[in-house]
Amino acid sequence: MKPYDELLDELVKRSKDIKVKAVDISSYTFKENRGYRFAILLYIPLDPDYIYAQLDQSSVEYGEFCDKERFTDETAEWTAEFIAQHGYKAFAQSERNLTDTFDKSTKTSVFPHKTVAVLSGIGWIGKNNLLVTKEYGSAISMCTVLTNMPCTVAVSQRAVSDCMSCRICTDICPPKVLHNTLWESGTSRDDIVNIYQCKECLQCLINCKWTRLYAMKYSNQCNT
Repeated sequence: MKPYDELLDELVKRSKDIKVKAVDISSYTFKENRGYRFAILLYIPLDPDYIYAQLDQSSVEYGEFCDKERFTDETAEWTAEFIAQHGYKAFAQSERNLTDTFDKSTKTSVFPHKTVAVLSGIGWIGKNNLLVTKEYGSAISMCTVLTNMPCTVAVSQRAVSDCMSCRICTDICPPKVLHNTLWESGTSRDDIVNIYQCKECLQCLINCKWTRLYAMKYSNQCNT
């Protein structure tokens, strides 16, 4: 069995909910890809019951969100160790490992998980400046691993926003930092959001139209 296939099997054992996509990042600069050819995207959907319970609430409970973020980071670090044990190199872009490359003054990272996610074809950048997928909305936790281990890559597709005229996130944002900008490839983050005034309240994540559809479809609370 190839190491990448073995990795996929082991990740399923670690969590039945984890999703995996790999993309070729060789065309990016050395600063961005650190000299690695592939990026592995690991993402886990948030519990639909958690999302459903937060809909239309004045404040959002962070518990489930933080737990999934922590687990995804740990899984990325575990993945990098697994790859190293098979004789290849890897770098987990976990929060702990990116402390030296995250620019606090501009609130930017060199190679965001969202970039890899868009390349993989699972979604687009929403008007909330988060990744939006048709399956889960923005209700996912992501982390990435850069590696030289041969991977089965996703077919690269041109991502297109499906936010259309929806402005739920724009209207619900308490500090009004979202500009109602319809994203396309090359759109600046600052054209979408005033990141410096963002309160990280998660209202735009929870109440995104696509997130809401996910919760309404799969939440046990909704279907009882």
